[in-house]
Amino acid sequence: MSIMITMDLQAAMIAHLNWKSKLADFFYGLEDLKADDVADHTACEFGRWLYSAGLQSLAGFEDLDTLEQLHKEVHQSIRGLVAMPQEKRNSPDGRQELAKFHEKCDRLVALLESMERQVKRKAA
Repeated sequence: MSIMITMDLQAAMIAHLNWKSKLADFFYGLEDLKADDVADHTACEFGRWLYSAGLQSLAGFEDLDTLEQLHKEVHQSIRGLVAMPQEKRNSPDGRQELAKFHEKCDRLVALLESMERQVKRKAA
């Protein structure tokens, strides 16, 4: 059971780190993204797992509410950045918004890593 949870958490880390790269490419004109390309936080692969089995699997983890909120904020940030007009993306304000997203995404990944370590400790 714990191996499946750690695999789900690892997959979530990879998927959300991929968004950092995608958005950087988007900001520099190397990737074309539309709002439809961005899943809602409940519809991405991690969100589907989280709201089907994940909340129950991770019950008792003190950071679960934080994880859920941060995951939602990451998706909101992605949507906002994808909807941002190109002239704003090319401005210092746009780059600052991208940097804020990177920080938020890094916090999410760090939280997922922490939960993965906790799951492994409980299984040992």
